[in-house]
Amino acid sequence: MGWATELQDASFRGVQFECTSTNDAVSKALSIKQAPYSNDAEIEDVGNNPRNISMNAVYSGEDYKTWLDALEAALLETGSGELIHPIYGIMQVNVVDYSVDHNSENYDSCTISIKFIQAKDKKRQLFIPVAVPDEIYTEDIIDVPASALEQHLKKLEVLDQNQFFDAVNNIRNGINTFRDGLNLAKTTIENILSPASFIVGLVDDVSSLVTFDTNISALSKWRDLVHRVQRFEKLFQNDNSSPELQQVWRATQVASTVAITQKIIESVRLELAENKETSLTPIDLAVIRQNNRQTIQATVNAEREQISTELNAVAVSQIQVYKEVADQLHLQIQALIEIRPPVTKTMIVVPCTLHWLAHQLYEDMSRANEIRRLNPDLVNPAVLRPGMELTVYAR
Repeated sequence: MGWATELQDASFRGVQFECTSTNDAVSKALSIKQAPYSNDAEIEDVGNNPRNISMNAVYSGEDYKTWLDALEAALLETGSGELIHPIYGIMQVNVVDYSVDHNSENYDSCTISIKFIQAKDKKRQLFIPVAVPDEIYTEDIIDVPASALEQHLKKLEVLDQNQFFDAVNNIRNGINTFRDGLNLAKTTIENILSPASFIVGLVDDVSSLVTFDTNISALSKWRDLVHRVQRFEKLFQNDNSSPELQQVWRATQVASTVAITQKIIESVRLELAENKETSLTPIDLAVIRQNNRQTIQATVNAEREQISTELNAVAVSQIQVYKEVADQLHLQIQALIEIRPPVTKTMIVVPCTLHWLAHQLYEDMSRANEIRRLNPDLVNPAVLRPGMELTVYAR
């Protein structure tokens, strides 16, 4: 969508005109201080100069003179007036000057060149709002490689029955090894010939292992489960496994890590909605985000090695999927981080306790527990010494 599809009818003080071109110029207001015989200057940005707008208007037809007279009357009126800019919309401007051009080749028409100056600019959004996805679905991550593996198995079934049975047994044994290693119980019957369905079921079973225990930090629980999943990273990376199967297993590893993270995000969202103390601090969320990015980047690197092989098209498509997943995860976690005030550092200037510090910072000593959670390495919250630096929420 561009300006060509969103043009507005240009007018000034209610008098419409056909606009053939616009030129908008904005300059910065700079305060420049420079000592004599010095090549160095101290420059201070003190804002923006008024926007200068140059527009070319045209009237044509037997009644062009009537419209020209009306526009001239509007241009000659004293004070500011409302300009409908064809691209930027409503503006309050003053007329600087204008000129009317007639020529013998174009009778019953004229062109008007007008210069405006905008005294007060409208407020603009510094950041473009971004839609944060509520959930990342396993099917979207594994769809392309699962389809490639399914086609590979169908081809083997027709061409070589022995290789087909070896491949199916290899997949079944590998999945059983993975389930035994994570103590996963089967909730559905796995159809090896339909990779997409059994992988989705497997990832769902992995994500069901996410639990929260008040005696163990949520970050530790998340880290332990992700490490358990990553121990099986090389499960199908051997000579007995086809490139299609290796590609599917890489996607399964990513999907499992992302699914575990989705459970964490869902839990934090619920805590925030209920205005409870969150089980994960912004720093914890940043650690989780970084770990996911590293996992996805390692998988992308492995996919890039496949680009020169027969799986070129699948690898290129899957790399794009991983990039989109990484971006969606980043947006989800960043949105959670920004719900709370930004995290900053504070320096202890006098000996005090954590409750005294919470009262000094927020006039609420009950927030001492919050500061303690942001500083897990703090040894003794009752003895804060001058010079110590703590992580806290900005006021």
